Amino acid sequence: MYIPMKNDERHPCVSSFYHWAQENTAPGSLKFHYAVYLHAADLFLLEEHEKALPLLSKVRKFFEDAGDEEGIALSSLVIGVIYRTFGNFDLALKTLVFPYEYFKSTGRYPIFLEGSCNSLANTNFELHNYEEAFSIFKTGYEASLRSGNYYFNVYALQGMGKVSMRLNRFDDAREYFTKALESAEKNKSPLHISNSFTELANFYVHDGNLEEAEALNKKALALREQNKLIGAVITSCINLGEIYVKQSKWNDALEILNKGLALAEQIKVKPKMYQVHLLLSQVYEGRNELDKSLYHHKIFHELREKVLEEDNARKLADARLIFEAEQTKKENIIIKKQKEEIQRKNIELQETIDELTITKISRKAKVLTIIIAIVMFVVEDTIIHFAMRSIVSDDSYLLSMLVKMVIIFSLSPIDKAIEKKLLKKVILKRKKNQLVPAN
Repeated sequence: MYIPMKNDERHPCVSSFYHWAQENTAPGSLKFHYAVYLHAADLFLLEEHEKALPLLSKVRKFFEDAGDEEGIALSSLVIGVIYRTFGNFDLALKTLVFPYEYFKSTGRYPIFLEGSCNSLANTNFELHNYEEAFSIFKTGYEASLRSGNYYFNVYALQGMGKVSMRLNRFDDAREYFTKALESAEKNKSPLHISNSFTELANFYVHDGNLEEAEALNKKALALREQNKLIGAVITSCINLGEIYVKQSKWNDALEILNKGLALAEQIKVKPKMYQVHLLLSQVYEGRNELDKSLYHHKIFHELREKVLEEDNARKLADARLIFEAEQTKKENIIIKKQKEEIQRKNIELQETIDELTITKISRKAKVLTIIIAIVMFVVEDTIIHFAMRSIVSDDSYLLSMLVKMVIIFSLSPIDKAIEKKLLKKVILKRKKNQLVPAN
């Protein structure tokens, strides 16, 4: 399946298809734009959001112009997730509603319904719409049970667990986190298993059961080290450090936090670095080594200040990307309305032209009919007059009247036949003009 694939498996596959589409499909074709969508989605999964978002905005415009609701839903889903990643939860919420409703109503592509549920529910969670978030997580969970797809099944259970904790439904939360771990272990997914260990450990920290929380975090740490999930390893080190600080296990805390700090410095992740320095400051304060505590506290503030500056710069860049994407969408709406207005006026103009053409043809047909009638009456008088001279009959008057009546009643069919022929001639001429290419 496309979404659960690892980057080193997915990226070559998508790149190969994208290059094939560039060489073998028309740039304006639906197939080509689906290849562009997959390329943009791949960039998103590689966390290259600044490259993915403009591509997705353009491809969504094509799908909107083509009236392809499926394409609109797919592109809107990834755009909404990027907005959520950028922290613009209000805009993410608006963007994610359409793909959620579309995949829910059509029943197509269950994994995209589950993905829509996960993103929309988490967005509602961030906005503190907890009941709504729980309902959507539940929809995603039920969809994953029908599809048999474990990927979002675990995330849905974890989501319901997090919401339950916020709503103080602690028994429910424990049950959901436990089920998430069982599902992850059943499907042997290191990422999901370690995440489930961490979520369940967080629950036990909140519950005050630090021993169980420590044991779970150690399991998560070992699994993440085994699978070289460096960022997640640092998170486990920080979680264990927090537990040891709460337990006043200063030596254990120093060992695990220094390990986490070395890894954070290795991959240059400042947010995790300053979290470790804050905890180290607390450890040395607990050991009454105030000089070292002050040293780490200063570094904590310096790094946090740099992170805030970088965050502000990133947020400005993200805001610009979002603005351009939404501006493109607004321009597309305006252009679409203008096209609709032009099309409406063109239809009205064509109807007026057709009415004038029909009126003109009708008049011309009537003139021709009158001419034909005059000719027929002249011919009729001549023939009847000649016959009267050759054959003397009392019925000559009646015969003349009968012929005149036949001529009169034939005028209407003649008029319609002439009108139809003239109209056909005009239509053929118009079609011929439409086939002539413009210079």
